[in-house]
Parts: sequence; C-alpha cells; structure tokens
Amino acid sequence: MNYIILNGQMSTNIQGLLISELPPITKPLIRTEVEEIDGRDGDIVTKLGYSAYNKEFTIGLYGDFDIDEVIQYFNSEGTVTFSNEKDKYYNYQILDQIDFERLIRFRTATVVMHVQPFKYSLEDNEKTFNIYNNLLSFNNYSKTQNGITLDMNNGSINISGKGVNGYTEVYLPINPLILAAGNYTLKATCSGTGANACPMRLIESVPTNAETFGGNYLSLLNNSTATQTDTITETTTYNYLWFYITPNVDLNFNLNVEVTNDNPTKTISIRNSGNSYSKPTITIYGGGTIALSLNGSILFNIDLGSFDYITIDTNLMEAYNDTQLLNRYITGDYDNFRLNVGNNTISWTGDITQIEISNYSRWI
Repeated sequence: MNYIILNGQMSTNIQGLLISELPPITKPLIRTEVEEIDGRDGDIVTKLGYSAYNKEFTIGLYGDFDIDEVIQYFNSEGTVTFSNEKDKYYNYQILDQIDFERLIRFRTATVVMHVQPFKYSLEDNEKTFNIYNNLLSFNNYSKTQNGITLDMNNGSINISGKGVNGYTEVYLPINPLILAAGNYTLKATCSGTGANACPMRLIESVPTNAETFGGNYLSLLNNSTATQTDTITETTTYNYLWFYITPNVDLNFNLNVEVTNDNPTKTISIRNSGNSYSKPTITIYGGGTIALSLNGSILFNIDLGSFDYITIDTNLMEAYNDTQLLNRYITGDYDNFRLNVGNNTISWTGDITQIEISNYSRWI
C-alpha cells in the first residue's frame, strides 16, 4: 500500500485516506545563467544551483472517512517521506489549493507539494562525537597506607584519613601516559578538606628520582583548581601519581586530575553517503576560541565567550544558541563549508568537548 509520512505521522493513520498514486522520483532542475558573446561559438553556461520544484500525487477516500481529519493532515508544512523513497525525507510546503469538494464527490483529488531540491536520510539523521581532551586515565584502584586511603573510581580520586607516622608517600598507578614533544598542562581540581596537605607529582616511574612532569610538586588547593605546565622535548611515558602527604591532617576530599595538550589539533571523520555535496548543521560544545577546519582548510573562527555551545547552520548561514543569534561570535566561510560525497575530515584547534552534526548526507 502506498503511503506518505508528514512530520512523523503516517497517512495510514488518517481515517479513510488513501494515497492512490505517488509522485515519480525526479532530479531537480539546475538554475542557469546563459551568456552569448559575439565572435565566440556557443555560449557560457553558469550553474546557479538547483531549483525547488513541485511533486504531485493523487489521494482518495474510502469507507467511513473523516474529511476534517484529512484537511487537517494536509494543512501543514515540514518534512515528507514517500513510500517509494522510504529512507529519505524532503522539506515541503503546500502552497496550492486542494479541491476537497472534488475529493468528497469523486473520492479523488490531487495534492501539489512544493519541495526543496535536496532530500536527506532518515537513518543518518544526527551524529554525535564526544571529544575527550583529558589524556590521563586510570583503572579503579584503592590503596590504604599509614591510615590514609586513596580510592580511584570512575575517573575521580577520593583521599581520606589521617597520617600519624610522619609524611606518607603514596604512588598511584595510571594507565601509561605517552606524551610526545609539545606543551601540556596538568590540572587538579579538589573539593573537600585537606587537599593543601597533599602535594602531587606526575612521574615516570618509581623511585622518585625518575622523570617528573613540570619538575616540581603541584600544590593542591582546597575547593579549587591548581595547574602546572611543562614543555616536553622528547616522547616521555608517565606511569604514576605520587602524593607526599603531611601528617596529622584530617583528609576528606575528591580530586579530579587532567592532562591536556595546550596546542592540540584534533580530528573527526564524517561521511556524506549521498550523491551531492551537503550543507550540514554543526553544533560545537566547548569554550574559548576555536578554529574549525574542513578537509584541511580553516573555514570558521569561533569565540564561544560565555556560551557552552554554538550551532552553525551552514545552509541558512546562521549561528545561534537556542533562540539567540550569535553571528557576531563567528567569522568564516559558510558557503564553502560543504561536505563532499564520501569521507570528510573536520579538525580544530581549541577546547571542544562535543560535536553534533546533522544533515550530513544529501541526495538530489
């Protein structure tokens, strides 16, 4: 049985409505500008893009139909899927009148839908990439030494207890952290009490005369964040967090530790499975200033300011956060942010935590 889906609602759910005949699958017209030059054979054809066009199909009625429900169904605009292209959708409007009087009398009428030239995948609707800037990771691990317990669980460290027999040195294993030459930051965020009695080092190995990130202790701060930077001149592998804990101090705090690359260029791959270039909508989560590149060319410079995300609609050439326009927070080339058919590479510098991309596959 033929059917259509308007804005997620199937025509088979409309009482008494039949889709008698579906529109054919056609290629949209290319708008052109033709220029003839005296003394030159032929002409110059400039392609201006694809035109929106009309799709016509026939509807009918049967049984105990509800004409008001049918009228309401077609009093709409948005997205439409036809059952002869059940994995795609078009953006449509109904601009022409529908002769519902004819539909009631003769049980048939024609619907003319004005559709935009491109169609999109129902299956490849949106893709989310979570970006993990933290290079440091460790497995769940617990250790008690001299009355002090360090519990590593789900990416956080809890330190509790009181050392009573002099200073306590505790080495906590991490997953091998291999840092190539470059600039890095060690960041430790604490919440609770006693953190300032637990200076910490990121070290290569035991004993403590091994390679140490930053060369010195990182002094933890109560209910705050401490940072330490280092320039790595050759590839170095770090394997432990080393704590040198002051005695007779009540400890009860949570600690989150990160190592980030200060000059990262990160990359994701996105595939346009269609047969035409696409103009996606891309949402960037993060902070600070971001330079966004497509297939090796920087196309956008983004200043997130106080916003935690910005959405860039490359087709409409708009940038926004929810309902607030943010065009002044972004400079770049909307027109050339086009995903080629096949694989594409999006890369960036700056602090991005998540990327969402929709409308990345497109067909004519």
